[in-house]
Amino acid sequence: MPTSSQGGRAAGSQPPPEKPTLTDAVAVPDGLPGEAARPRAGSGGGGSSAGGFIENSQLTQLSAMLKAIDAGDRIIKGRLELFACSRRRLTQHQQQELERRAPRSLSDSPLGPLADDSSQILLANLRALMSLLFVDYDCTQLTPDDFERCLDKHTVVNTINHSLAAVVDRVHTGFLAEFWKVVQEAIDLVGCEVFAFKPTSGTFEPTDNSLMSFHYFFIDLHRGRILFIGSVTKSRGSARTGVDSDSDVMLSQDSASSVTSKGRGSSDMGSSLQEGEFAFSDGSGDEGMRD
Repeated sequence: MPTSSQGGRAAGSQPPPEKPTLTDAVAVPDGLPGEAARPRAGSGGGGSSAGGFIENSQLTQLSAMLKAIDAGDRIIKGRLELFACSRRRLTQHQQQELERRAPRSLSDSPLGPLADDSSQILLANLRALMSLLFVDYDCTQLTPDDFERCLDKHTVVNTINHSLAAVVDRVHTGFLAEFWKVVQEAIDLVGCEVFAFKPTSGTFEPTDNSLMSFHYFFIDLHRGRILFIGSVTKSRGSARTGVDSDSDVMLSQDSASSVTSKGRGSSDMGSSLQEGEFAFSDGSGDEGMRD
């Protein structure tokens, strides 16, 4: 059988498609209806080259519903943010600092080898996004070891459902279906990569001072964007002594009532999904994920 001169591949056969990276993604992707670039604020800094939030009206509505959920003896604070990536790499100083603090990351890390441009761009974007999410903390020194690649999306989605979305759905029926419908419209949920923020205990106060928390980053390489879904659960007593307040909780409940009524009218999935289910397929209609 005749073969090509490259690696013995059979003549006429097509090489497997290359996996996209953030190096290939556009710096500011074309938005969907209801999306617009949001002015940068906080300590993220760095101008437009550092990336920034994308204003997505539906995600904003969902995030308002999750702002402060009253769960009896606990207060659950959830947040969704859509971030436009940039092609910015680490500076020479940042590379030298990373080599000093995490030398093994150059050849291997949860984000990939930092000797590669694509891994550097990913880390730079995650740092920029974290700086916007946690404006009172220095996130510029985060290393790849502070993140974990999530290979099992079933586990990620189940965690989000059990700890966040399903809590609202018990009171506002249809929220769970609307939640994942909006997420799938914002990013390619099937084709994206997922990372979790997993800092060493005692190094990041927002995670240390909570009963439980999760911070997931859904990386859409094709469209050059990251969807952040996070949640922090605190005891009611600790929440009252912090920035949380009863007025926050009431606002969340009022917003939930308003937004859910909109969601019921716009979603064609709410009636077809039972509690604990969510849409998660590649469009073929043959695959799905259940809680």
